[in-house]
Amino acid sequence: MVQDNNQKKSLTKYAVVAFVSVMIFGLIYKYTLNQLYIGGITDTKEHTWIAEAIYLDRFWDAWLKRPYLFWHLCVKGCIKFFLMPVDAAAAFTNGFLAGLTCLLTFYMLDRIGEKFAGKDVGIPAALAAGVLGIVNALYVPWFNQYQYIGQFSINPISNPTHMAVKPFGLICFMLAVELILNYKGQEAIYFSNIKKPRWLYVLFSIFLFLSTFTKPTFMYMLVPAGVVYLLIDLGIALARKDGSWKKVWSFMWRIACACIPSLLYLLFEYLAFYYWGGTNEDSQVAIYPFLTAWHLFSPNVPRSIRLAMAFPLWMVLTNLKYFFKSVEGRLSLIGYATGTLEFAFFVETGAKLAHLNFAWPMMSGMLLLWVISTAKLIGITANPSEHRGNSVVVLVGWILLIVHFISGLYYINPGAYII
Repeated sequence: MVQDNNQKKSLTKYAVVAFVSVMIFGLIYKYTLNQLYIGGITDTKEHTWIAEAIYLDRFWDAWLKRPYLFWHLCVKGCIKFFLMPVDAAAAFTNGFLAGLTCLLTFYMLDRIGEKFAGKDVGIPAALAAGVLGIVNALYVPWFNQYQYIGQFSINPISNPTHMAVKPFGLICFMLAVELILNYKGQEAIYFSNIKKPRWLYVLFSIFLFLSTFTKPTFMYMLVPAGVVYLLIDLGIALARKDGSWKKVWSFMWRIACACIPSLLYLLFEYLAFYYWGGTNEDSQVAIYPFLTAWHLFSPNVPRSIRLAMAFPLWMVLTNLKYFFKSVEGRLSLIGYATGTLEFAFFVETGAKLAHLNFAWPMMSGMLLLWVISTAKLIGITANPSEHRGNSVVVLVGWILLIVHFISGLYYINPGAYII
């Protein structure tokens, strides 16, 4: 009987996450339709037009305009094979990818939460995965009339290509964490059933390539963040003077080899954008003074960061040891710092300056820090005995997370804007 109860408990979380992911699908589906039906030009409309116009005899032209065509090909596939109208195809693709992201987020939260708590945390993980599919920057209209622009978010749902790269980015992050744990000789978190490390390298290479083909901005963040992480490990190993640096160096060149297909494709994307007649041929990547692009839309950048990152900043400040010591915590923190520094200095010149395209790597780093912070909060809630001052950390953490969620619901409603 005890075994049957445990079986029922372990399966309940899947029922909950199924409900939550379908709700996320419905919300994003309806939001996409709203974006397609409102007046003016939106990112959703522009990308949908490109998807509708993809034909084999004009594929080169479509690729030059957007050399990251995964989302567009998905929409075109829905039109061709499922005979969907173009607006329904775009909405279905967005909703499906949002639901997939919710399921992957649940898996991450479930595995890390169980690691912290030492027991099943599936139901809170399922609910939190749904929350993370909606959260947005805290909306303070008297500071900045734009809730998203200037503050930014892990859910820029008006941009379908960034939302499409999120599931691939989460998989890449999990594989990167697993590979680092493997080379350190530590217990696996996500893919314990994969016994041969070479398969982890193969999967990492495949999904990093898919993320680059979907939108290269996640790779812009993850690869430099991984380099920084491993250089720190190499420096520590060299300081020990025990020969352990050889182990780090061996891992560095193997993971570098896994990145080669994505780096080569990234080179072709760069050439398409800036030299072969793509949409960015009149601009270039340049280094500008600190926060030049960010200040175009934020009257106060530190305050914008606090509004966008109130919850994860709270979790980092109250769990510094975890975020500096654990593999997933440190990699997520370095990822956010790397993406933020890229946005602070790198721009596209000319008319593209105001597009803030280097904000996307920062938002990719934000995603990692949000997910890991939520997992830590779930773990502390389920097993508070291992954390000092846990009642305050848990109470404030959940309040901030839910306030971000309410702000996200406000953002989804187009009538909520004050412009």
